[in-house]
Amino acid sequence: MECLPLVMEPESDFYADPVVVLDFQSLYPSMIIAYNLCFCTCLGKVASSEVSTLGVSSYVPDPNVLRDLKDHLLLTPNGVMYVPSKVRKGVLPRLLEEILSTRIMVKQAMKNLTPAQQVLQRIFNARQLALKLIANVTYGYTAAGFSGRMPCAELADSIVQCGRSTLEKAISYVNAHEKWKANVIYGDTDSMFVLLKGRSVEESFKIGHEIATAITAMNPYPVTLKMEKVYHPCFLLTKKRYVGYSYESADQAKPSFDAKGIETVRRDTCGAVAKTLELSLRLFFEHQDISKVRAYLHRQWTRILSGRVSLQDFVFAKEVRLGTYSTKVSSLPPAAIVATKAMRTDPRAEPRYAERVPYVVIHGEPGARLVDMVVDPLELLAINSPYRLNDLYYINKQIIPTLHRVFGLVGADLNRWFSEMPRLARKSFGKCAGHALNPQRMRIDYYYLSKHCILCGELVQSSAHLCSRCSQNETAAAAAITWRTSKLEREMQHLAAICRHCGGGDWLVESGVKCNSLACSVFYERRKVQKELQGLSAVAADKEWIELQRLVQQNYLDHKRRGDEKIVEELGFDMTNVVEDVKDDVGIVLRTARLYKSGVFKTGSMEIGLLLRHRMYLN
Repeated sequence: MECLPLVMEPESDFYADPVVVLDFQSLYPSMIIAYNLCFCTCLGKVASSEVSTLGVSSYVPDPNVLRDLKDHLLLTPNGVMYVPSKVRKGVLPRLLEEILSTRIMVKQAMKNLTPAQQVLQRIFNARQLALKLIANVTYGYTAAGFSGRMPCAELADSIVQCGRSTLEKAISYVNAHEKWKANVIYGDTDSMFVLLKGRSVEESFKIGHEIATAITAMNPYPVTLKMEKVYHPCFLLTKKRYVGYSYESADQAKPSFDAKGIETVRRDTCGAVAKTLELSLRLFFEHQDISKVRAYLHRQWTRILSGRVSLQDFVFAKEVRLGTYSTKVSSLPPAAIVATKAMRTDPRAEPRYAERVPYVVIHGEPGARLVDMVVDPLELLAINSPYRLNDLYYINKQIIPTLHRVFGLVGADLNRWFSEMPRLARKSFGKCAGHALNPQRMRIDYYYLSKHCILCGELVQSSAHLCSRCSQNETAAAAAITWRTSKLEREMQHLAAICRHCGGGDWLVESGVKCNSLACSVFYERRKVQKELQGLSAVAADKEWIELQRLVQQNYLDHKRRGDEKIVEELGFDMTNVVEDVKDDVGIVLRTARLYKSGVFKTGSMEIGLLLRHRMYLN
């Protein structure tokens, strides 16, 4: 193969003016049909050489044939001769004509379907996509020199070079046209990006259709240039990497977010990077104010540093090809390291070839390498896990470099933004898993972790749970811990109910939930609540806190009883001669008494009977 398709280096920048995207429909099949390129129409190269080959065979053209066809030969840009269709119609052109015409028929049939015929819609759509695929792989069939059955480098080069020449002529024509005042800023194989400065979206669509009509008229049938869409605004980064707000038609009111080749559509990064980049781009496209992007990133970085994020957004999943790496452990990629660790525990955990293995990055020792800081997400999600998510790695090594490649084009300095951001205090102890019950302390630094107040997060002594300020009102602190524990228990019951509804379960095994799917957001939330509950349980198990909570509960019941007595007395009952066991029973009709007092008392026989019974007791 000697020829390459045209892929221009784009003018990397942010474009606030409309950028029209035009695309040649089925460029390589169109080249085969338009110029009659086929195995049976090729006459070899013009340049003479000692060893003349065509494909994989030796070939010497007949001089008499060349002399008879000298006025009818078609010479491609790479110097290969072909006969026109009036002399001999090629097999490949006839095959592709039938395939493309059949695809047009299927697409026309799709337009005639009613909205209720959804099944036929999907069937026809699958058929036209299959026909498109067959037509597009025809070039690959001629160019497959290693695994193909009929490779012909001269034919494949002719197809590529004809397509490249067609695109180059179209770019030169657009740039030289005085009426349009357009500038082609990027070209890629079969498409070109045309910048129209100072134009509106409606004007861009009009000019785009004019360009498509003019270029189509310049080329033989069936080469067709199609007006695809308009980007307004957009970023052009590098080859095959661009993003913008896309308009498919002139009357489209709301644009759609369209990205190619960047992290929002790639699978080799984590969800936090993709979501942060997409939301930042949407903010900038809508307001074109970099200060709004900076404020949004400060909020996101604050959430990451404070731990108020889902671990699901920080899981990498990359392909592992064991057996193709070097024997040195340090040269293995992170996903292969995690797979190797799993195989040491269970040899049956060996991943299949090219299987994606998930992993997360945790805090390690000072100066630790990346391969020493990667673990399986389930190890980090374990209830007694000693690991912590490496938030600084994700910010400094993943989020900031990705965003800098985009917003660096408009002068933004992401590293300075992060360094100038105020640092936050550590999150409170009650919202993280406790380290006191952790049996996996393998390093000495786990024994010297700072302890924080369970309410405000201030540093406290190693034996205390509250800071000096919060300890002044232990009753209120115990009430707050009890309320938070109750809230987490209710959340846990709700999440477990969702999991049981999804996959069933038995309450005797992990609270009835056996699922540990890393693709389920409920699983991450359930583990998070379990860890928070464990942190609070370590505090609630203290004897002093048990006694304090008992006093708080007794105090609550006393206040509740006094409130019940007050309501009963306001209803006109005499509480002075009521015995203690009957007085304790007054709370049964508290709801009825309140309804009676507010004027919305229901006349149900049960509630009336209860109220009359207590009137008899009280009188």
